[in-house]
Amino acid sequence: MKLLTFLGTGRYDETVYVLDTREQSARYAPVASCAFLRPDELIVFATKDAQDAHGDSLRAAVSVPVTFVPIPLGANERELWEIFECIGNAVQPRDQVAFDITHGLRSSPLIGLLAAAFLRAGLDVNVRAVLYGAFDVGKVVSPGRTPMFDLSPMLALLEWANAADRFNRTGDARYLANLVERQRKTSALAAKGDPEQLRQIGALGNLASTLSKISQGVQLIRPRQVMEQVAGLSERVERARPAMERAASAQPFSLLLEHVIEIYKPLEQVAVPNDTVRTQVRQMLFTERTLIHWYAERELWAQAISLAREWFVSWVMFQLGVLNTTQLDARERISHVVGAEASDFIKAKQAEKPFTPIFLAAVPQVETVLALWNPLTDARNDVLHAGMRDEPGKPDDLIKQIKQHIETLDTLPLGEA
Repeated sequence: MKLLTFLGTGRYDETVYVLDTREQSARYAPVASCAFLRPDELIVFATKDAQDAHGDSLRAAVSVPVTFVPIPLGANERELWEIFECIGNAVQPRDQVAFDITHGLRSSPLIGLLAAAFLRAGLDVNVRAVLYGAFDVGKVVSPGRTPMFDLSPMLALLEWANAADRFNRTGDARYLANLVERQRKTSALAAKGDPEQLRQIGALGNLASTLSKISQGVQLIRPRQVMEQVAGLSERVERARPAMERAASAQPFSLLLEHVIEIYKPLEQVAVPNDTVRTQVRQMLFTERTLIHWYAERELWAQAISLAREWFVSWVMFQLGVLNTTQLDARERISHVVGAEASDFIKAKQAEKPFTPIFLAAVPQVETVLALWNPLTDARNDVLHAGMRDEPGKPDDLIKQIKQHIETLDTLPLGEA
């Protein structure tokens, strides 16, 4: 394991570093960290002045090989990035490392913590610890003794931030769900068999499962699954609150809870007792159209156009009084009818002849419907068939078409239930 640390030019006084129940008297915090962690190598990032002032003393105080890596002062943004690059160059993918961020400039702890987070996420580096000796705290609480904290659990905060960013941009809560599930396992170990705590902790697992199922439904275009799971989300959030409030490391998610509910709330379909089948189908169409917009807002164009085309078929079925909208034979029959009349409509327009629909006469805005069928279906096929055609649409053009098709769908009335 490599221990990475910083060194400054300040006066470092002898103190007793305390980590949990372990103690080590040392002038330099990395010396104590070497005693606590027993690394194979100590890598020290230091300016020339810092190495001149303390390099020999630090090297003499430890029994492991020491490598000094020269770094700039960090006087501007460019130099801060140079320091980060030096840290990255000292580590290989899948290395086991630890950080001591006690010494150095005031920016060193921040750079060290951020570098640790990046190395763990980007290079699959195993960050064993991020130690910080709180010398000023020791002077106040217990002179001569310096508490040392392992800040590696705080790296989870950056993981929560990444998961939250992904959720905000795409609506994908799987990464949040993974972190909630990890918290469940950690909390279960800490509960040590306490039945009440374990009951509350179980709610974290249920919440993680719900978030995963919503995300799966969103990605695989399963609107009914999404609506079903979203309908139970608020209740599962409330049941999980006690366990999250008890766990300090779950606080980031506690702050996100209401936002998660707010993002998914438009996709909820509340069941009303004694609703007629027609009312249920109409409400389903309303919520599915909301989901189409939800996809488009997050630039999930494949999902948006896929659901738009299927929504269109369901809408025609609803207008014709065919309410078994999930029945495959019925959908294929209606699709065939729409396709045939759309073809006749286009031929009539090209010949500048009047057109009178036969099977779709009762459908409102029938000419808009028939004019939309071919371009909507073509855009859906172009996207889902991965452009496997002689002249596939360009991405920018397809996105423009999808937006226009969604706008047209918005003009189609749902009518009274």
